[in-house]
Amino acid sequence: MKKLLLLLFISSLALTSDAQNLSVPHYGIKVGLNYSNLNFTQYNYLFFGLAERTDGYAKPTTTYTYESKVGAYIDLKLSANWHLCNTVSFSSMGSITNLDQTWETDTLRTYGNKKETYFMDYITLDPTFKYYVNDRFTLNIGPSVAYLITNNVKRVVTEEGVERIQEAYDGEIVEVNDIDAGLNIGISVYLTDHLYIELNRYIGMIGLENQDDGYNKTLQATSFSLGYTF
Repeated sequence: MKKLLLLLFISSLALTSDAQNLSVPHYGIKVGLNYSNLNFTQYNYLFFGLAERTDGYAKPTTTYTYESKVGAYIDLKLSANWHLCNTVSFSSMGSITNLDQTWETDTLRTYGNKKETYFMDYITLDPTFKYYVNDRFTLNIGPSVAYLITNNVKRVVTEEGVERIQEAYDGEIVEVNDIDAGLNIGISVYLTDHLYIELNRYIGMIGLENQDDGYNKTLQATSFSLGYTF
């Protein structure tokens, strides 16, 4: 999968170079929101069992968070219906995970919860192929590569409603991956010749962390953007 993403990325760059000889480029900006979350791939059939469940590890529950994104792009016309839109963005992602916990002693069993709140800032490069169904509607697909700028995870562990201070954590994600990559799929609806709205689904395909903690986490997000082409 990583090799496929790399091939798509290199191909899009090559097409960008060729397309500069075919049309006058148009520039634009876009702002929007990421409705993002962590995907535990061993519980998701989308990944066809590539990550197996670890015995003895419970399935976490996850909550989406709203984060911001802003970027600029260059749009190149490849043919009557196809465009290549290369976007560079500052994009934030996040997620909240909850995992039930159990503690046992010789005479007592207690229950609690581990809550982790993730936050990441990325610089992303999204070469997107846009197919114009008509003048007002496009279908979009393309790879995405992102470089991590900042990150944080805050962990709160409670036992029978009382916080276990010794297990609390607030700092950088342990063994976090500096690079993220995945696939974008979406649509654009043009309100005017220059102004449009865009709905996009991002499916991350590289693990967020390198540590072996029994879980394989990747990013996923649905984004809504407002764009303007000059």
